[in-house]
This record gives sequence, C-alpha cells and structure tokens, in this order.
Amino acid sequence: MLRFFIFLLSLAPFVSMEGTESCKDAECQPKTWHKVGCSTDDDCDQPYTTCYKRACRCHPGYYYTTQDTCTDTCNPADMQDSFTEYPDSALRANLIGSPDKLTVEACKRRCQTNKRCLTFDFKASGGLCRLHNVTARHSPSQWSPKTSKGWTHYQRSCNSIFASRDNWHNLLCNSKIDCTDINSDCLSGRCLCRPRFMFNQAKKECVFASDWRNKNCSTDDHCDVHHSTCFKRKCRCEDGYFYTTHDTCTSTCSPGDLQDSFTEYPDSALRANLIGSWDGLTLEACKDRCQTDKRCLTFDFKADGSLCRHHRATAHEAPSDWAPKTSKGWTHYQKSCKSTFASHDNWYNLLCNSRVDCHHPHSDCLSGRCLCHSGFHFNEAKKECVATRSCADLLATGAKTGVYIVQLPENNRPVSVWCDMDTAGGGWTVIQRRHHIPDEYVDFHRNWTEYVNGFGNISGDFWLGLHATRALTKFGDWRLRVDLLTNSWRHIWAEYSSFTVLNRDEIYSLAVWGYSGDAGDGMTTIFADVFHTYDRNHYGCVSVTKGAWWYSRGCNARANLNSPTKRSMTWPDLLENEYLKFSEMKMKIE
Repeated sequence: MLRFFIFLLSLAPFVSMEGTESCKDAECQPKTWHKVGCSTDDDCDQPYTTCYKRACRCHPGYYYTTQDTCTDTCNPADMQDSFTEYPDSALRANLIGSPDKLTVEACKRRCQTNKRCLTFDFKASGGLCRLHNVTARHSPSQWSPKTSKGWTHYQRSCNSIFASRDNWHNLLCNSKIDCTDINSDCLSGRCLCRPRFMFNQAKKECVFASDWRNKNCSTDDHCDVHHSTCFKRKCRCEDGYFYTTHDTCTSTCSPGDLQDSFTEYPDSALRANLIGSWDGLTLEACKDRCQTDKRCLTFDFKADGSLCRHHRATAHEAPSDWAPKTSKGWTHYQKSCKSTFASHDNWYNLLCNSRVDCHHPHSDCLSGRCLCHSGFHFNEAKKECVATRSCADLLATGAKTGVYIVQLPENNRPVSVWCDMDTAGGGWTVIQRRHHIPDEYVDFHRNWTEYVNGFGNISGDFWLGLHATRALTKFGDWRLRVDLLTNSWRHIWAEYSSFTVLNRDEIYSLAVWGYSGDAGDGMTTIFADVFHTYDRNHYGCVSVTKGAWWYSRGCNARANLNSPTKRSMTWPDLLENEYLKFSEMKMKIE
C-alpha cells in the first residue's frame, strides 16, 4: 500500500490542480474537463460546457471559474487576469477599444487593466486588438463562432468562491441547499435572492424588495435586485430589461404579457430598429401609439421639437445602438411585463427560480425565465421545445434578423446560421453573402473541403457550406432567393419556387426552377450542373475569373457569385458597365 501511495505522489507534478485552490478540503479534485480533448459535447459532461474546436470549454459567454465550473455572472472584483480562448471566433460589436499593431500579450494587458473589459478578440495578421464590454452571451447576434478565420476570442475567468453559511450571496452553489437564506435560491449556479426579494448588505440577508424601484441611489449596491442598476440616481431595471408585475427584472417578455406602463431612462436613446418616427406629438400621444402597436417594445421622446421614435427592440437586444446618459434631452421608455410563475402545464417564458421549474427536458431557467435551449424553439401547438431546423421555424416566435442555431436533420448537429426575418416575409436561411467592404474581406478562392464545410464570418461575408445546405434541403420543399446590388445602387432579385442540392458520391449537383424576379434567370437547372472548385475541377471551368460554382460540361454557367475577385461576380442581364457590389443567396422551406 505504501508503494502505491509513493507511486501516486510521483504522478502529482503531472496533474493540473489549477482552479481548485478554493474547493472544500477533501472535496478537492484534479481538473478533469477544462481544455481536455473531445469530439462531442457529451465528452464535456459539466453544466454549461461544450466541445469547442475539439477541446472542452465553457459555453461562449460563460466564465470559467476557479472552482472549475462555468457561470454566466461574475462580480467585477472577481474578474481574473486569465482567459479562455475560442479559436476562429470574434464578437462584432460593443467595442471599447480597437488598437492595431499589438502583440497578443499587449492586447491582453490592455483588457486586464480596463475594468470594463470582459472579452477581447485578437488577430495575429496585423496585430488587431478589439476590446469589448460584453460577452458572447450578452450579444448573441454579434457573435461569430468558428467562422472568423484568424481571429481568437478571449473571455476572462472568474474568481469564484463556493457559498458557505456565513458568506453565500452571489457565490457558487450546486443546489438550493447551499444558499442558506430562506428567501434565496441557486440560480444559474449562484446563490441569489428569489424574485421580489433583494439582498440587504448590512443585514446580509434577502429582504422583501417591493420598494426598490425608483428608489434614490448612488451605487448599484443600493438596488440589489437581480438585473437592477442605479441609473441617474434612481433604481431601475438594467438597460433593456423589462420591469415585471412580480417586481423583478427580466430580459424577455411574451408579446401577450406586455403592459401599458413604462420605465423611463433620462438622457438616453436607441439609435436603430425604428418602426415609426413622428414629430409634433405630445409625450402622451407618443406613448399611446406605442401602447397600441404590438411590435413596439420601447420608444424615445424629446420635448424640444416633440420628437417621437418607436422601436421594435430593447437596449439589451441592440446594445451597439444604445446611447445611455449621453442623449441630452431624450428620454427612453421601455414597456413593463406581466409575469406569471411557471407551472407544470404552463411554463414557457414564465418566471422560474431554477431549472426544476421548467418541465421540458430541452428547457432551462435562463435569466429567471423558462426558455428553450439553444438550437430549440417553443412550438405553440405542441407546448414543447422542438429542434430548430430552419429560420422559418423561428418566424412564429417573433425572432428578429440575426444569428441563430439550427440542427441538421440527419444528425442533429448544431450549425450557426444567419436568419433574414425581413425580406419577402422573412424566415430565410442565408447560404452565401458577399459585399465590397475592405475591412471585412473574406477570400472566396477556397478549396473543395472549405466549400463543403463552409467558411467566413456568419455576420459578414460567408459560405454556409455544401454539406449543411444539402442536409437542410434533403427534407421538405425549399425556395431559393438571390438579392443583388449593383455599383449603380440598383437592387435586383431572383426567386425560384424549387431548390435542392443533391449529393451522390461527394458530387454536389443543383436543381433549381420556377424563376420570378427582375434580375434575370441565372440559375435554372435540373441536376445538370455540378459544383467545382479549383482543386476539384473536372470540367476545367474554374479559372482566374470564374470561381467555385455549379457548372455543366460546357462551362456555360450564367451566374457566378463566388469568383476569385469581387469585380468578377456575374449575373445575367446586368447593364453595360455594371458590376455587382453585393450578393446574398438564401433559402426558405415551404
């Protein structure tokens, strides 16, 4: 036995104990999952973890903690100087700094010394450094995972202490038992006060919080309700969060639960997502118009000129367009929300304390509400979370244009897609986008493997991938739409009533018919055209001007949107001296 013990000690230098310093005495265990190699999420069997580029990491936007766990919240004082890396990924908004020609260490130091910096992106080519005051979880529509070639996303770690009897608020927990106050619960892995209660710093306990809203304050500690803040010396919900009839703050609200009351944010305004703009109105008239428009979530009003601006988004949904405390004379108004607590028969988007309150296996208690997991959406008829197969599935949920997760039908593999919810009725899954923006250049002169798997930045220029496109169009009837913009700013379009990609023996052929539009028919074919790249060029069609595309034996493709140079992008019926500045191909299931 002694020899065995000595043998174990000899292995100790090779066992990483990083992040276990603050675990509980005999419960300390070596790390077994963080950055360990993996092939599926099942290999990283911890809450809020994922297999990301073949290594186990926290879900993007979650902090890796010194307790070897993942959490979605971290006190500013607990931010660590260490980071989790997410290769080929970047956040495209909420910049607080963008220096160039830095080393990765210099970029990292700038983030470490800036208390507002939660994440940063770095690209070695050019030494590009981008500092952010949000995480991927805070700004999912701006998150470009695994598609931002050359970029690496870095998220800070969190010094997290496990809750004890005497010190528990906002500390780590496994269950409600770890949170000793009778009015507390384990929410998203941390001990927090239950809805309608707030933490009293002096008493070190949760107290009834019915008088917290609009209370005078000087710091956020005076408004210690989850997702509350001291805004212009008054306690209010954090920017973009709905105040609820349960006296709490939530990031989501069902359209049927929106109330006619509002929370005011002085000297603040939202600069995009307009659904109405009027001048010469009174404040009450502006408010009445928002109350009667189901799309209206927020509005801005300026007394000087009686300016009224209605929005279909909140500051939480559009943080890069939010101008808080700096829009002099403007006041931002956000609707309140009628909130009901989740029950066994009625739970979706209703209040919850923990995952136990959300009864569907693909749901969880997220930001205090029962919601479906990423890659699932709520089916109103079935009253359950079902796999999202296309952007059209999200139309009924009120989803807005942006990045979402869909699951491929054949193997349920999650794929990030861009959903266009505005063009021609919405519900379009974009499969290609390309435009003339020098800073967003994506090379489309790619090999066969890259065109099969996809490449680019899902929020910018990209190719979804032949494999994913085939997997989606294999089931159901799909339409195709191509939107184009010329150098003379002429917008033209082509739509096809039937679209599918067939894969036989790794040969991706195209079937498209049923043309309508004003761009000219550039794609009608029935399995005659086969996809080619420069390294798989059976017919010899791909050249210095003709890029990867579907070609027949005569190389007479009428369109080519993947040409090696953007000026070589082609489509029939362009005017003389006209060329394409923008192309976007998208598909929609019937």
